[in-house]
Amino acid sequence: MAFPALAETYPLEGEPSTILAQDTSSKKGWWTVGLETANNATFFGRNTATQYPYVAASLTYTHTSGLFISAMSYQLFNTEDFIDETDVTAGYSFKVGERFDGLVSYSRFFFGPNTPLVKAVTSNAATAAGTLDWKYLLTGLSASYIFGGSSDLFTVLDNSRYIPLQNLWKGKNPVGIDPKFTVIAGTQEFSQTHTVVTEKKKNPVETVLDPLNPIGNNGNGNGNGKGKTTTTTTTTVEKRFKVLNYSITVPLVFSLYNVDIEPAYRFSLPVNKLEGDESKAQSFVSLNLSYTF
Repeated sequence: MAFPALAETYPLEGEPSTILAQDTSSKKGWWTVGLETANNATFFGRNTATQYPYVAASLTYTHTSGLFISAMSYQLFNTEDFIDETDVTAGYSFKVGERFDGLVSYSRFFFGPNTPLVKAVTSNAATAAGTLDWKYLLTGLSASYIFGGSSDLFTVLDNSRYIPLQNLWKGKNPVGIDPKFTVIAGTQEFSQTHTVVTEKKKNPVETVLDPLNPIGNNGNGNGNGKGKTTTTTTTTVEKRFKVLNYSITVPLVFSLYNVDIEPAYRFSLPVNKLEGDESKAQSFVSLNLSYTF
């Protein structure tokens, strides 16, 4: 799961939006209603050991000036909360010349009390992103600072190329594939925080006794040789900026009038995990629908 989207709904990401191709001289802006479902949630290349399929609905208003505001709510299957997460994002998108698109945004995250999401250990994100179409590839680079609960810095590098397919059968509606290779790098305070929170939920009695438990040895990772050791990670490790994830995504993009349909497959490989991080290589299958008016 990405920002509203988490990930990843703006025209910066690949196939040009049909909306941007419309004549907007007589309009002040447009609305986009979206629906998304996937077999699991992820946050900057990290996920939970248990898969949580979800469905999400979004509403975005984009002004012709480039200003936009968006809200997106997620409902995870098999969880206690009816709404597990709601994200509200405001930002500004712009163009520089014919080949560069830029975007800056701020997001605020709200979570249900029982949400298991890795993302729930933070509450804010400030993002700056840009894409450059240099003919052979569309290269995107974004930097995000998340804060509130845990504080981390991430960069996401994408390389993709939209390949139209409608010419194969002379179809009138735009359809194509947009294969993309992504590298995510960043710090991992959010991952360690999620590990600690998860362990406390699993062992509430031990949590109460923590102040009396010398095994943790003040977070140095060394026990006293007696009893069960706890999972600890030093601040030095969690604040190191490292590659966190590699992924390959193959979406099929289909447009029918004002409706965009995008089924996608993604293989994600987390690397440089902290001790206790339950993230693992996974295949993700998703479906995105959007209607713009």
